[in-house]
Amino acid sequence: MTLSEVKIKELVALYYPNFETKAMDVFLGLCTYDKAKNKDIILKRERSDKTLLLILKGSARAYQISKEGKEITNHLRSEGHIFGEALVFSNQIQMLDIEAIGEVHYLKFDVGELEQLCFRNEELMKFYLGFLKDVILTFSHRINTFVAMTPKERYLDLINWNPKYLESTFDKHIAGFLGVTPLTIHRIKKSK
Repeated sequence: MTLSEVKIKELVALYYPNFETKAMDVFLGLCTYDKAKNKDIILKRERSDKTLLLILKGSARAYQISKEGKEITNHLRSEGHIFGEALVFSNQIQMLDIEAIGEVHYLKFDVGELEQLCFRNEELMKFYLGFLKDVILTFSHRINTFVAMTPKERYLDLINWNPKYLESTFDKHIAGFLGVTPLTIHRIKKSK
């Protein structure tokens, strides 16, 4: 199923209710709509572009491969969130693959182009600052959970933080995201 322009606008308005229509139309003009199937790589590592995603439906993960060949899930994001690698804000080569978990519908945009438009459009600047604040809060929260919480507390916190992950993400990805094994996730679920 492909989302119509009307449905895309409805979803963006749902996720960002303070986004004025005129500014939203400018933002949507920067975006390209696409969808991906489970395990499709949406954005490949070793890129230097400034591409970010707005997930309209579904979930995705950002991961890397360790020296031992093991996948490490660095980030999870679900619908309504901007997603990509933080290195888009630098001139460094990006290290993470962005992979669909199940079917994902998303808007792809260049954050550099958005930044340029923000200087001329106050409403776009508010939108941009809002999602930057969300990124900062998310990273800060993730650091805190690893510093101050046990694996079980991190799992329970994830349920509170974003229950959609548990609806649309596989246990092995949640385990990697939380820094535990899938068996640990199974035991935590069983003890609940």
